[in-house]
Amino acid sequence: MKNRSIVMMVVLYIVTLGIYGLYWTCSFQNQLKEKTDEGFTWLGHLVLIFVTFGIYFIYWQYAAGKRLAKLGSTDNSVLYLVFCFVFLSWLNPFLMQNQANKLA
Repeated sequence: MKNRSIVMMVVLYIVTLGIYGLYWTCSFQNQLKEKTDEGFTWLGHLVLIFVTFGIYFIYWQYAAGKRLAKLGSTDNSVLYLVFCFVFLSWLNPFLMQNQANKLA
């Protein structure tokens, strides 16, 4: 998994008004697909997010937590799901990247 600075991610999210989030999500999904051979490519992932009006994104955050756990990280998939339902899902990418950084 690619090692990214959490501080730089926050800065890029703010500067790009959230567009970096889409880039990060697609990039992270590609990395997970390469490591676990589960899920869609970045294009399929992006299409599903838009076609389902974001509902797939909620599921993906849970599934990404499970995939990170398969790679040796702690299983935070339920935490990611709970954060989605209490309007804290914006924290999930930073937590996921932090877990991925520890794996690298």
